[in-house]
Amino acid sequence: MKFRRRAPQLTGRQKLPTDDLAPSPSSFAYRARRSEMQRNMGRQGQRDAAAPVSNRAAHFWLQRFGLIILLVALVASLTNVLSLSNNVRVVPLTDGSDRSLLRPTKIYQAEAAQQLSHSIWNSNKITIDTNSLNRDLLAQFPELSSVSVTVPLLAHRPVVYIEPAQPVLILIAGNGSFVVDSNGRTLSTATSPAALDAPNLPVVDDQNRFDVQLNGQALSADNVSFVQTVVGQLAAKQFTVSTMSLAAGASELDVHLNGQPYFIKFNLQSSNPRGEVGTFLATVSQLHRQNVTPTQYVDVRVDGRAYYK
Repeated sequence: MKFRRRAPQLTGRQKLPTDDLAPSPSSFAYRARRSEMQRNMGRQGQRDAAAPVSNRAAHFWLQRFGLIILLVALVASLTNVLSLSNNVRVVPLTDGSDRSLLRPTKIYQAEAAQQLSHSIWNSNKITIDTNSLNRDLLAQFPELSSVSVTVPLLAHRPVVYIEPAQPVLILIAGNGSFVVDSNGRTLSTATSPAALDAPNLPVVDDQNRFDVQLNGQALSADNVSFVQTVVGQLAAKQFTVSTMSLAAGASELDVHLNGQPYFIKFNLQSSNPRGEVGTFLATVSQLHRQNVTPTQYVDVRVDGRAYYK
């Protein structure tokens, strides 16, 4: 009888063969490479940590140097664009016929430059006070009716546009002769009407002999308009006015005509100068048909009525 030998059975804790746990060649190569990379990174980190602090600060400012230069250039350009010179350019708004009252342009330029130099805020386009400059020039030069200041977009010289007032008559007052505009404001003065060198303007002699001031109110605007209407209506009917006067102590305009022995009495308080001129023309026409000529005056101060002597 033969017996078969059984394979030994493992019981309890047994030591496993070491051949089964040995690492494969590929696993060993991966771990070796990984360890080498970790060592390299560690050495790089040590080198970075050892870099001087001053080098890192220099690198920081070097990166921002270009931005600083750009900001400085932008500020300089903006300051240059917004800056203004006090060397203004004056442009008269005239058609040539009303330029006689204006002074030389350099006088207006000098005054405008002086006014602008009074405040540092007038040296740039944002804070310049153009309204103040307008008021100052109008107060300084009565011959101007309007002043407008324009700030250029790219240039640095402000442009001042000036418009002369429109002279309409000459007033003989107690302290001289004055050129008066349509608002009754005095524009220039002289000792006599002839010295004003304005032969085309009608002359009104104020018998009240009040003193008036240059750039002041000599007559009301309604009175000036009344005189202009009377002169224009009479000229349309071929009557030429020689002289006019304001009666003392009364709202009366006395108008003398060339070639006539009489004068016409108008009521300055009336709001209808055309009607008063129409009454005069109708009266004179009727008297002419009757071969009657007044020797002293024709009075049309009462609305719709005329008296003569």
